[in-house]
Amino acid sequence: MKKMVLVLVALLAVLSFAACGGGSSQGGGAAVNTGSSSPLVGSASEEYYMVSFLSGIDYWKTCFNGMEDAAKLYGVTAQYTGQIDADVAGEVAVLEQVIAKQPKGITITCVNSTALADTINSAIRQGIAVITFDSDSPTSNRASYLSTGNEAAGEAAAAFLVQLIGNRGKIAILYTVGAENSESRVTGFKSWCAANAPGISFVDVNDAGDTTVATDNMSAAIQANGDLTALFCVDGIAGMSGPVAVQESGKSNIKVLAFDVDPTVLDKIKSGDIAATVAQGQYNMGYWSMNFLYHLAHKLPGADLPGFLDTGVTIVTRDTVDNYYVK
Repeated sequence: MKKMVLVLVALLAVLSFAACGGGSSQGGGAAVNTGSSSPLVGSASEEYYMVSFLSGIDYWKTCFNGMEDAAKLYGVTAQYTGQIDADVAGEVAVLEQVIAKQPKGITITCVNSTALADTINSAIRQGIAVITFDSDSPTSNRASYLSTGNEAAGEAAAAFLVQLIGNRGKIAILYTVGAENSESRVTGFKSWCAANAPGISFVDVNDAGDTTVATDNMSAAIQANGDLTALFCVDGIAGMSGPVAVQESGKSNIKVLAFDVDPTVLDKIKSGDIAATVAQGQYNMGYWSMNFLYHLAHKLPGADLPGFLDTGVTIVTRDTVDNYYVK
């Protein structure tokens, strides 16, 4: 998190320097804006696109809200589009359609880590700035990747949940075994406990990426471990299923920490069935995506953008839950 803050402070300093007219242009993106005395004043005719898969879900709406707010700062236009499902070829086709419009920049979350690389590289060759957010295309030439630092997210979850149960007990960890993001969160969670609460023990439970299987497996784990004091639901499937298993068990003493801000999860925080949830920095992903794209498209002077930016997490409790419903 400290690294993220330093990077953002550095970027703000670069933008301020550019606003004063200092420095010289450097490579990447489109030509420097010459229609204003400040390179931080863009034009409404400049278009920047956010492209996603599963385009109708609320998760991306929050990301795009951040992008729109940043676009307003520069006086440019932010657009949103995407593939309605998780079809790889479909997202490639959507990206190709966006490239044909010749926007200044594109931020994209990739349904597949390799399949969009050639299309992304094609956009860059045409002078379009491209970065990725949430889900990366590491083999492409995208300029930067903005997403949750999953190990750090796991550490934040552990710090909250362990304190909630008085620094002792047995915690069930429900997650999709083998999924890279979930595995990284579990690593961060356990590492934090090993360093700060070595008396904590764990029960790993596979949600198998399926709500029915997840509920059944969690119910079996509760029956087999009568001394469970808490449950960490590491991903969205777990967050939907774990609380159901706890409710059905009748063991109200088990504290539940979920992940992400699905409306059902938020409702359960309000009702008290879930203690809290870990919210990813979706707004930050969109907000800083727009800043990075503008930086690239206008060749603003200063240090190179980071290859990766951790957009952080927040623990959402009953006190703050109303702020996380998508409006």
